Amino acid sequence: MAYRIQIVEDERIVALDLKMALQSLGFDVVASCASGEEAIARAKELKPDLILMDIHLEGSMPGTEAALIIRQTLDIPVIYLTAFAEENILQQAEKSAPYGYLLKPFELRELNATIRMALSCRKAEIEVHKQQKLLMLAVETAQLGIWEWDQQQSLFTGQGYFGKITGLDMAPRQEKVPPFLRLLEHADQSRLNQLLKDRGRVDMITTITPDDGDSVWVEMSVQEYEPQWQESAKQIGVLRDITERIKSEQLLQQAGAVFQSTAEGIVVVDSDRLVKSANPAFLRLTGFSLMEILGQDIDEVLHVKKHTPDFYQGLSQLGDAGWHGEVMCRRKNGETFPAWEHICLVSYDLELPAHYIIGCTDVSSIKKAEIELNRMAFHDALTDLGNRHLLNEQLAIELTRAAGDGSQMGLVFIDLDGFKLINDGLGHATGDQLLKVVAQRIRETIRRADIPVRFGGDEFFIICPHSSEQDCTSMASRLLEKLEQPMPAGKDNIVVTASIGIALYPQHGSSAEKLLSAADSAMYQAKLAGKRRYCTFNESMAEKVHERLRLEQRLRQAVKQHSFTLHYQPLIRVDDASLIGFEALLRWQDEGVNIPPDLFIPVAEECGLIQELGSWVLQQACIEAQHWNERFHYPLKVAVNVSVMQFVESDFLEGVARELQHSGLQPHLLELEITESVLQSLENSKRILKDLKRIGVSVAIDDFGTGYSSMAVLKDLAVDRLKIDRSFICNTPAQTQDAAVCKAIIMLARSLMLGITAEGVEESAQVEFLRENGCDTIQGYYYSKPLDAAALERYLQQAFSAGQASTTKPDS
Repeated sequence: MAYRIQIVEDERIVALDLKMALQSLGFDVVASCASGEEAIARAKELKPDLILMDIHLEGSMPGTEAALIIRQTLDIPVIYLTAFAEENILQQAEKSAPYGYLLKPFELRELNATIRMALSCRKAEIEVHKQQKLLMLAVETAQLGIWEWDQQQSLFTGQGYFGKITGLDMAPRQEKVPPFLRLLEHADQSRLNQLLKDRGRVDMITTITPDDGDSVWVEMSVQEYEPQWQESAKQIGVLRDITERIKSEQLLQQAGAVFQSTAEGIVVVDSDRLVKSANPAFLRLTGFSLMEILGQDIDEVLHVKKHTPDFYQGLSQLGDAGWHGEVMCRRKNGETFPAWEHICLVSYDLELPAHYIIGCTDVSSIKKAEIELNRMAFHDALTDLGNRHLLNEQLAIELTRAAGDGSQMGLVFIDLDGFKLINDGLGHATGDQLLKVVAQRIRETIRRADIPVRFGGDEFFIICPHSSEQDCTSMASRLLEKLEQPMPAGKDNIVVTASIGIALYPQHGSSAEKLLSAADSAMYQAKLAGKRRYCTFNESMAEKVHERLRLEQRLRQAVKQHSFTLHYQPLIRVDDASLIGFEALLRWQDEGVNIPPDLFIPVAEECGLIQELGSWVLQQACIEAQHWNERFHYPLKVAVNVSVMQFVESDFLEGVARELQHSGLQPHLLELEITESVLQSLENSKRILKDLKRIGVSVAIDDFGTGYSSMAVLKDLAVDRLKIDRSFICNTPAQTQDAAVCKAIIMLARSLMLGITAEGVEESAQVEFLRENGCDTIQGYYYSKPLDAAALERYLQQAFSAGQASTTKPDS
């Protein structure tokens, strides 16, 4: 295709000749114009490949001005064909950047050569423009910032996204150093300069901090530009904001670290559920190696029960939340385990295949913990028997079952006798150990179907399904025998007895509440009957329980109001029948009725009132004894009974010392009477008795011979006196067996160098028997019944009226 040329010539002959010459050279002449204005208009219309331009044209517009407009607006190359070459015309012509300048007249071959060279340059220029456009498109697409710094001229220029990235002005300006360098960290500035010096080119990733923005990660290339023709040396730099890429890479690194280090097993599978990747936790969890499961169906590898194809297809509807739930999985060795699984779908654009991310956590320990928590909720932590929650639940179940099949069932209530004393005296650790032994003995005694429960403290229940009264009483008998076997307590053995109550369904109640109440009433009756036994419920027991509760309430009110008095029974020396002291005895009259101590003292011990009551007795006895000693100027001893519950209190000794100091009574004039049950706690008793001995208080063992004391125990205790129980005195000397017991106790006391007191002496024959066998002190109705304070004062007045010389039996 021939090149298209436009002629601009005001002389018609010259223009025609030129047209013919161009056509002879093979060019296509598209127009011939005589004025500058026409040339511009036709060029806009025809857009020729080249314009041959004369300088002097028709009209006011010279050719140089028309050429300049055409170059600037249409970018069409121009060759001047003119007869003028003055300096001013050449300067005007240079402004339009012509592709040639021929002076008329010219030869045809010269014209041909000039045109061909111009078209060749134009072709090269178009290619350069094309490459520049492509370059700028690439700069725009890649969002590159380009800068150029002419060090010789101190000229800095920015292009592309340079301004957006750095926040700096892109307009050319004079700078001593490239201005963006100050946006770099000082260390990066030094590194950049050194690398440019060493290699002439730098490629680096760094951060810049614009004056009015956050730090930006940039990828930067800087190169020394070799100067071209009439150019100075330059530095050319390219910047690209890679902040988002760095953040993405950091997120990927973090995700990769999580994938590798998390304790949760993670496996990636494709749309066909074939394994593509798995983290170390998943491999540890399942026991597989990665190579063993790559390309395998995850359902075949992991799940005991496969997910259906519809299940995976439905994940797309669940969104980002995915699916989670508990599934049963298997390990490489075939072992199964419960797992909490989370599955989510990862889909891609352009309809690429989807992937599934499966997170898997072994919840075996959680399931075991749930089982253990459930067991703990229904079992006693100390004995591992059921607790009261299990009692309520199982009792309801068994009652429903018994009602359904018309069978009987029993409820057995076990309460240990005197366990609080053991627990307080020997310590809670020993008490807990004994409860474990009791629980084990209960397990060994009951049937397989029976349900043992520790209700709390020292109370136990046994639910006995399909059991008659005979079944329950036989079990209770075996339990009593089993529990009375000595139990280890430190270095010693302790005998623990129990009181057992039995209630039956449907005879004694059809609801859990009624059965529990009936069993409690029966147990309480066993306590009243002397303990160490079992009782089956009957209707009369309920009234006794109610009576006992009423008594407790009256007793609490009496303790609060101090509605008690002390009576005193004289102590008489056998040898000369002289008065040596008296025993303080507690009395309670409620609504005009005397309540026997044997009735209210056990209740006070059971409901925790005995400590307060005992402290009042000790205080009152010491005060009144000191009063009489001061009045009659004679050292009269006072004996005070001390409950086991008081004796094992941690501050018992301090309390005794405090009452002695408060009353002014000399310690050797106070004798504390304890029962043999104190000897259950040997080591603790030895310490307390020694401490009492140290402060000067004497101690007597009351009701000796009726408990469980042994000679081995007695010889180690710091006691001063034994008291023979009235049950051995009342038939002495008529009954030879009782007499023999009395003699044995007296001989034992004398051999251990202990004093001996006989209680309940009412006859002269008893006095004579005791005198003959070496008893040193007696008390009883033979000399005096217990007297209130006023009566005792009169008694003392009578006794000391003759200077304590008379030993005859006083009136009483």
